Amino acid sequence: MKKLSITALFLGALAVGFSAQPAPAQAYVDVSIGDFYDELDPYGEWVDCTYGDCWVPEQVEADWQPYTNGEWIYTDYGWTWVSNDPWGDDPYHYGTWTYLDRDGWAWVPGTVWAPAWVTWSYSDDYVGWAPLPPTVAFGASGYAGRPIVLSSTRYVFVPTSRFVGTNVRTVRVAPQQSAVIFRQTTPITRFGVTGGIVRNTALPIERIQRATRTRIETRKIRTAPRPMTGWDRDSRRQVSIVAPAREVREAIAARPQKSSRSKAAAPGNTGGNGRGNRGPETRVQAPQGQARPQAAAPPAPPNPQKLEKSQKGRAPQKSGKPEKGKGKGNKNKP
Repeated sequence: MKKLSITALFLGALAVGFSAQPAPAQAYVDVSIGDFYDELDPYGEWVDCTYGDCWVPEQVEADWQPYTNGEWIYTDYGWTWVSNDPWGDDPYHYGTWTYLDRDGWAWVPGTVWAPAWVTWSYSDDYVGWAPLPPTVAFGASGYAGRPIVLSSTRYVFVPTSRFVGTNVRTVRVAPQQSAVIFRQTTPITRFGVTGGIVRNTALPIERIQRATRTRIETRKIRTAPRPMTGWDRDSRRQVSIVAPAREVREAIAARPQKSSRSKAAAPGNTGGNGRGNRGPETRVQAPQGQARPQAAAPPAPPNPQKLEKSQKGRAPQKSGKPEKGKGKGNKNKP
């Protein structure tokens, strides 16, 4: 049975493979656009967009955004997103997300792995992140340029003290507060490349440890991403985080056409562009001797009037203009 290993192997490894203990050996995972198509098709629609064919998840909560239903952990590759969405982790480790005027959030396929393709904005009180625009490319050493700053509506914010150990959707600050909080945070976009693998270490782990008053363990991924090949540190080649539009269209056109299909159902959800949890597929084990914190309501955001007084850390480089797409999907404006 030929099936993409991010679900069958990589995510299968997540269920038992994130551990504080060293992994005895690592196996690599091969990916392809065609496999992504087969894996995601039951959970949404493929629509035409500027970047080729994009995938729009269906039947999620009205306020759904990428990187909200899941949690952050720290691995050998830096801050890594573990998804609880029913379609798994692939759209958070390959390609990126864009917002289509007609369809809502849509995933743009890619074949380069990262722990998470996001740009950050943070302070002592809050941490926020947003999907990188599909136009981002990087060199052999990664990206360390000016921060990629998006509209505040694209960011998800949580209290810094609740950044790890809890499903984000249970501690997320109300989206209506994002604009105020965003102005008080410092943007940063940085990721390195070591051994051909992208690493997401822009957000200082020391700051998170101080805020949470805990030591954050580094987890191991037993099924490792396959390193990028064909270039070295002296190469001037630029690598895009999304696949070429023509390559995506050709790969999807080559897949067997389904005369009828039954979309996966998620009880209890209505409308929107995604759905609820798929269960224990991406279960993460806590390090030995360390209990997983229980979810709790986040503290109320500071008074907006006080937040307005400080305007630090803003390096404007606007990006991520909404794209137009065709098809049905989530139409909730972020």
